[in-house]
Amino acid sequence: MSTPDAADFVTFITAMPIGQLVLFGLLLVTWLIGVNILIAFHYKRRGKHWASGFKPFAFPYKDFNAAEWSILGFLFIISLLFLIMALAYGN
Repeated sequence: MSTPDAADFVTFITAMPIGQLVLFGLLLVTWLIGVNILIAFHYKRRGKHWASGFKPFAFPYKDFNAAEWSILGFLFIISLLFLIMALAYGN
């Protein structure tokens, strides 16, 4: 068995139905953009520059309040639902 390369990845992606690609895209957009916005607002709430959470070794989750933990959990659940729908779409 050979090691997968970029051509194998492109073949894998292009073989997916368009609906499945859209759902995977929604998963990535929801998680990446949602969490980045959440962290930016967390640091703004604490009176720091909004980009403070994006420095290496920054761990913003230790000072989250209940609302921020709830938003993070909501983002996780929505992303998980997009993942489940994308995986089920091909079947």
